[in-house]
Order: sequence, then C-alpha cells, then structure tokens
Amino acid sequence: MVIIMNKKMQAQIPIPSKLQRKGTPPKTEDSSNTLSMPLDEELVALNFRVPAEFRKRIKQYALDHNTTGLDVMMKAVEKYIT
Repeated sequence: MVIIMNKKMQAQIPIPSKLQRKGTPPKTEDSSNTLSMPLDEELVALNFRVPAEFRKRIKQYALDHNTTGLDVMMKAVEKYIT
C-alpha cells in the first residue's frame, strides 16, 4: 500500500538542535587529586579480576574520600608491600 502525500499534508518536524553533552570543566580546586599525579610517570595496564563487591567497595571508598580507584589501589598495595 502506497500513500501519496502532497506538500500540504507533510508534517513539519523541526530539526533537533545539538545537545550539549559536556558541562563546564570543574575548577582546579574542586577536581580530584589526579591532577597532582606526575606527568612524566608512564602508566601501564595491570589487568586482573576481582569480585564485583570488592570493586564496588573500592569505588565507593574513592567517592567518599574524593579520590580515584587507582589512587586507592596504589596506596593500598604500596602499604602492603613496604
């Protein structure tokens, strides 16, 4: 079945505007301490699996203490091995 419509019958749909998905960047004093990491130190991947609940606890701790999961893990391992 083919329906033929003339210009008067076509719906006038406005073109959507571009959504701004990114907000303004945080102020330096509001951002986490990742900005204080030395830039000359190369980060490499260290992949291993952990239980989901353990990962959740690390992420929550990092959020509660205004830091990153990477920082939490690095400090914990350094404390353990020294």
